[in-house]
Amino acid sequence: MTLRQLYKCILFIVISYPLNAQKAVYTLDSIQKLLTPEVKNIITQDLLNKRIVFLGESEHHIGSDFLAKTEFVKYLVTEHQYQNIAFESDFFALYFEHEQKNTFPFWSKSVQCEELFKFLKEHNVVIWGFDNQFSTPFTFATFSKQLFSFLQQNDIVIEERFKNLVAVVMKNGSEIDKILSQNDVDYITAQIDNLLKDSRVLSNAEWNQFMQSFKSTVIQYTSSKKMGKQLRDSQMAKNLNFLTERLPNDKFMVWAANAHISKLNEDYMEYQNMGYLYNQLNPGITYHIAFAPIKMPYRTDKFIKSQQKNKNNLLSLLPDTDHNYFINSQLFIEANPLDKDKSFEGMFGTGMGNGNTVWFKHFDALVFIANGEKVKYP
Repeated sequence: MTLRQLYKCILFIVISYPLNAQKAVYTLDSIQKLLTPEVKNIITQDLLNKRIVFLGESEHHIGSDFLAKTEFVKYLVTEHQYQNIAFESDFFALYFEHEQKNTFPFWSKSVQCEELFKFLKEHNVVIWGFDNQFSTPFTFATFSKQLFSFLQQNDIVIEERFKNLVAVVMKNGSEIDKILSQNDVDYITAQIDNLLKDSRVLSNAEWNQFMQSFKSTVIQYTSSKKMGKQLRDSQMAKNLNFLTERLPNDKFMVWAANAHISKLNEDYMEYQNMGYLYNQLNPGITYHIAFAPIKMPYRTDKFIKSQQKNKNNLLSLLPDTDHNYFINSQLFIEANPLDKDKSFEGMFGTGMGNGNTVWFKHFDALVFIANGEKVKYP
């Protein structure tokens, strides 16, 4: 080793020592195993009194995030007895059919999630959904029938116009803004509001929740994009809260995008604040882990190297960009108190302040996967 190389080595150790010595940055194993005993011990301590674990992803098209999250799911199920997983998918369908096919296709049909769903089935993990959006054949085919059957069984009279408009919504989904007039939308929501005041509906927790979710969907599909985000995340938090309240002794894993699982409610997130809203309803019981890839086909080596050299980028906190890493937020802040409120650039997805934000306040842990890959389908 030359004198120059020795100097660089010593300089690297000196620069990186405070973080590693304070147990803030941990090397993970390969993507097939990922969690090391050391990281498991940290998470075990963090999970004391936590029954809800949020597992985020940078984008819904990043397959390497799915693979990494699957390893966390295995760990949570086998070592911490989490027996429920709630997806950012059709709330109504998954309430009745706890099946892979009722999650969004980028999960249900992806190669990178095949092992996940096989594992969930083998370990009898129940699949739920909390998204208010209708996205499955099951919901489009059965929601109207089940709704009208419930109302009829309880001698609740509804007008023919309401029946017809519900049918239009279930036939056209997110395209109803091109079909329904504002008068139609106002009529549907007013009718649902009346139903929600009925004691027979109030006494049925499931249909009370289904109707609230349905109402939010109708308004979301016929509102501005920004208003739609607000309505969606607000209702997703309520739907998730409904599920976890119905099973108060059960532990839940929550599978969604990073932006949706954040603990903060910042203006730049444009109301993508499900995690924050859920925490307001359930303080102190959640743990939030964000995932992101480092290298991707559309990121050049030159770009990655430049980001790691940038002291305002999260990659500068890592020893290198060739291994997978785990950063514990609490330990990082304890080791680096001056960086408690510092905004870092990052690659943790849309809805996160264009990648420049206070990451260690958004999430309890950050997971970096060195060699990222896009989602693949058979």
